[in-house]
Amino acid sequence: MTTRLYCRECGWHPEFRRKRAALRAAARHQCPGTPVAEIRPPWWSRLWTNLWTSQPGGSAVDTEVDADDQPGDDELVDARGNRIQWAALAAHHAETTRRARAAMVELVRAGYQIGPPPYGYRALRIRVTDPSGHSKLRAVLVPDWQTAAAVKQIFIWRADHGLTFAVIAAQLNSDPRQYPAPVPNGRWTAKAVRRIVTNVKYTGRQVWARTVAGRPAPVEQWVTSAPKVHEPLVDERTFRRAQPGAADGPPDAEDSAGTRPSAA
Repeated sequence: MTTRLYCRECGWHPEFRRKRAALRAAARHQCPGTPVAEIRPPWWSRLWTNLWTSQPGGSAVDTEVDADDQPGDDELVDARGNRIQWAALAAHHAETTRRARAAMVELVRAGYQIGPPPYGYRALRIRVTDPSGHSKLRAVLVPDWQTAAAVKQIFIWRADHGLTFAVIAAQLNSDPRQYPAPVPNGRWTAKAVRRIVTNVKYTGRQVWARTVAGRPAPVEQWVTSAPKVHEPLVDERTFRRAQPGAADGPPDAEDSAGTRPSAA
């Protein structure tokens, strides 16, 4: 079963195998017109329906929509020929997205970890009871004794000694037993060091929505928690000094190009 979208304004006509993917694509479509959606069942489904809906001595019931009875701009046609209002589906998808984002914001501001823990921490799962009396498992960050020491050493080299990301990566690779790489059996890179230096979670705050569609978002749009919701590995002053382009920080070669802290 496939779902085809068509926009009469710009001629956009992609085809999706899943209805949910089509809904997400239609919500992101930047065009004044509203895409028309049509769901087409596979050929064997239409054949099976014709066989079982055929009347004795009569022709099979045609499950296709007639040419003079085409759906409107805001309608969907499912496998059985039933019509569904596109606006209702789009509104439902928008409301579901809004509720999911509100739930994520609530978890982050409460100090809980979403997704894999950053290098230097491990996730500790605890049971929390909400005001309604339901208990749920939540993850909080606690320092990992070996990798946390490597994170602290990275900030010392960066903020106090003024080393570049490439030099720090080389020093970390010189002693892989003391400074294990973030990737098992891997090596440190300047990009991995930069990702650690620019991660706000090492100051004891939770942060979310640092990227939008894979691109860094402005700092004022980030969702952050209160300070010290988990044990920090570096203080705020050292963190600011270690950032690329900091006023009192080390002048890296990549800083002179005007790069900003990574939001990964």
